[in-house]
Amino acid sequence: VTDVGWRYLLGVGTPSLPAWPSTPHTPNSPGPQPTLPLPRPTSPLPPSQIIGGLPKEPQIYGQPTPGLLSPQINTAANGSKFERDGQYLRVRITGLDRNRRDIIARIDAQTNLPNFTGSTYRNISRSYAEFQRFAEQIAYCTPQTIVPALPLPQTSAPSDEEDDRLVKVSLQRWFTRVCEDQVLMREDEVRSFIESDFGYQPTPRPRRRTGSGFSLMKRSVPDEDEDLMSARLELTRLEVQFSDAAKAVDRLSKARKALSAAHAEMGNKLINVSTTEAHPPLGTAIRKLGRAWHALGDVDQAQSLSECVIIGDALGYQGLNAKSAKETLAHRTQVLEDYQSAVKSTIAKRRQIERLKQSSNIRPEKVDEALEDLEEANKVEQLFQRRVEGISENLHNALRVHARHAHEDIASMLIEHARASVHYEKARLKELEALKGDVEKANGPVVQGNGRMPLSGAVPGAGATPIRGPLVQPPLISSAPSSGPSSPRVARPPAAPGPSVPQGIPGPIPQPAQAQPQAQPQLQAQAQPQAGPTTLSDPLGAPRPQSATSSVPGTPNPPHTPTQPHPLAKSMYTQPTHRKLDPREAAAKLANMF
Repeated sequence: VTDVGWRYLLGVGTPSLPAWPSTPHTPNSPGPQPTLPLPRPTSPLPPSQIIGGLPKEPQIYGQPTPGLLSPQINTAANGSKFERDGQYLRVRITGLDRNRRDIIARIDAQTNLPNFTGSTYRNISRSYAEFQRFAEQIAYCTPQTIVPALPLPQTSAPSDEEDDRLVKVSLQRWFTRVCEDQVLMREDEVRSFIESDFGYQPTPRPRRRTGSGFSLMKRSVPDEDEDLMSARLELTRLEVQFSDAAKAVDRLSKARKALSAAHAEMGNKLINVSTTEAHPPLGTAIRKLGRAWHALGDVDQAQSLSECVIIGDALGYQGLNAKSAKETLAHRTQVLEDYQSAVKSTIAKRRQIERLKQSSNIRPEKVDEALEDLEEANKVEQLFQRRVEGISENLHNALRVHARHAHEDIASMLIEHARASVHYEKARLKELEALKGDVEKANGPVVQGNGRMPLSGAVPGAGATPIRGPLVQPPLISSAPSSGPSSPRVARPPAAPGPSVPQGIPGPIPQPAQAQPQAQPQLQAQAQPQAGPTTLSDPLGAPRPQSATSSVPGTPNPPHTPTQPHPLAKSMYTQPTHRKLDPREAAAKLANMF
């Protein structure tokens, strides 16, 4: 059953012509006509919307679907067009594939230029070698504009994914700038690059005539455009400076990598030192400092790669871009040479006519030939003159566009470099600030083996806590007579009887409640300016007064004892050592205590 029969059977409307022919036909021939005249449908809807309710559009097998560049609806409700007026050429690189020898770019294009055979081109594959031939060809064919330098096929990125992404972005930026140029977008080589089905092959160039060996000694062509001459000198200088800057960034990156390795080695050594440190807080601080050095080394490594990608590659490309502009201006010099040759040829033809006028035997054939040669020389001279003027005028605009693009690229490079530098400096600051708590703990007092802190009593008139007794406690000498054979002893200052000192407790020695014996006169004189007795906390009993001039009962402080403690005194307390008392001396001490 045909489409007309289905419409009649369903009863949804009057049978009419199908929405589009179901049999193939040529584009210019009319569609198939019905055998019988059928009435027009009475429904206000078009025939394609009567059955399904949705609009139908004819589909052609193999026709590419419209993409993001060309929406189906180009006109708004008020009749205004979404597309901008004027001719355009839009190219988008949709993908990048890399094989062993080269990279392949997939391209979509859309244009309304009259020299193109179509308006939409999908999935165009071009290799990087074809991009190189295309860039060289358009630079040769259009000396009146500056073609941007083609980006390199690889970058300094550490991974393949990042490298492909950066290459794709740079190629897209290059092609966009080529399509924005009003001269390049109308060039036939651009059309050939997009429309070629089996790869791009540039048009063969005509060979330039080779000069004689003495052409290097001839004078330069006079150039009246001072702006273009100075621009050529500036571009030559910029090319050298950009190249030197890129090499300097490469050396800086290598130095940062060496610094990263040194930081990692320093971190390993600090971690090894922390394993042998007896002070636990200090060992913890040193171990975390070693880990911080490792983190700083990783930051330096990442910053070296970032500088190569952001600054090094950008400066290297700007050097290539300046070289491309310089070669364009040098191509203009060749056009000037051709113009000078045409002028000289015209002058030679005029002199030949003057010689014919002065000759006595004038032949009409020679006169006609000389006049034709002069007319042809004048045409060639005028052609080269207009070409030189057009190239010079358009190069001024091209130089302004080139400078604007270079400034935009350098500004974006500096902004990105500043953002990355701030990020890495914040990472360094975060690692160093994380060490603050451990360093403060390492600077605190040392905990003894019994779990107690050293006593820190305040001495009147002194800014810091004095040392509570000598580092090694001298043995006590009994003042009671002992019966039995006397043994030779080292002469020591007399000591008052007192209780035995418990072992393993640092700090001041407990004193008896009885009155202390009188000290020597010179020691009393030294104790005159001191304040009254101070109250000290006894770990084994209640606080009791003690003279500030003596830290050991019955043992006066020597005159050279410092009032300010040594910085390491708190962590250098040792257990007091005493000789073993015999039973008689112990009994005498106990008798004196009660």
